[in-house]
Amino acid sequence: MYKITSNLVHVQEIANAGRGVLAKQPIPTGTLLLESDGPAAHVVHWQYRKEVCAQCFRYNLGRTLPVKHASTGKVFCSPECQSAWMSEQGELAIEAWEKLYGFVALKANTIVQDHVFATVCARPDAIEIEAAWSKGDKTVGQMRQQQTASSKKKSHPLVSSQNIDPDILGFLLSGLLLQHHNPNAWEAEMLPLAADPTPYTSNRDLEAHVNSYIQLAAILPHLTTDHHLTSNICRTLISTANHNAFGLRSADGDEYLGYGVYPSASYFNHSCSPNISKQRVGAMWEFRAARDIAVGEQCCITYLGGDEKHLTVLARRARLESIWGFECACPRCLEEDRVGGQ
Repeated sequence: MYKITSNLVHVQEIANAGRGVLAKQPIPTGTLLLESDGPAAHVVHWQYRKEVCAQCFRYNLGRTLPVKHASTGKVFCSPECQSAWMSEQGELAIEAWEKLYGFVALKANTIVQDHVFATVCARPDAIEIEAAWSKGDKTVGQMRQQQTASSKKKSHPLVSSQNIDPDILGFLLSGLLLQHHNPNAWEAEMLPLAADPTPYTSNRDLEAHVNSYIQLAAILPHLTTDHHLTSNICRTLISTANHNAFGLRSADGDEYLGYGVYPSASYFNHSCSPNISKQRVGAMWEFRAARDIAVGEQCCITYLGGDEKHLTVLARRARLESIWGFECACPRCLEEDRVGGQ
């Protein structure tokens, strides 16, 4: 399950920090500790869909990539990447992507994504979340009962009236396909990840995710036959992504292209003085020792993408608390606390 590339480290429980990666012996600077697989679930943001390779995530600096799979809306940097993507996806997945792309294209005038930025609203609590998903399950159940052989190609009235979010739809579909194709990998890699029980930034955000589940159930009935299982998969994806997703950025870091969940890489905890560097290589990540690491020392990355270098302890902690839900107690923060750092 933990695809560490050497016997230098191991994963174990860390007090007040869940699981973490610890050094089993001295690790010299530059040592490769982990080379991840591709993401278990991911999405390239809708606005970058023509500029980012669906296979290797190469970004074409704002220009449309040369190879396109027209029926799915996916683009590729080369025929080789397109061929690899089609081989990995398989017939059922390609058909699902085609249906999703057709649905989004048909409803392009109803795309709404501003709920993502609604950070001033109160976050819905566990009771509100459960009620919203129960209502969504009821809607899908009623939709299933109303469907007949002659009506399956028609959109349910509720689905036709809803706004859509292509990013949520794409992320959820990628995870549904993983669970469908490889349920053992889903159980072994995704279910053990730390989950956020209240991952939604606002009620609008919650509504957008539940609506996306309903929409996927409507347009992909053969993939979502057991709608209770489908809703559980969607909820797992959303709650684990909140704490475990890695941002997919351009080489200069300026463009936020999307995000992905990499289970084998999710056990590195955060430090504001990280001793592990990470670098995306295509669709995978490499993690190397940023300095010499002692036996028993925890191996940590930064969750702040380099911003920790100039932020104060108060600013770092505020951002980490807001996004990841914890107050940082790394050695740097504790030391700056001790000397009264602002």
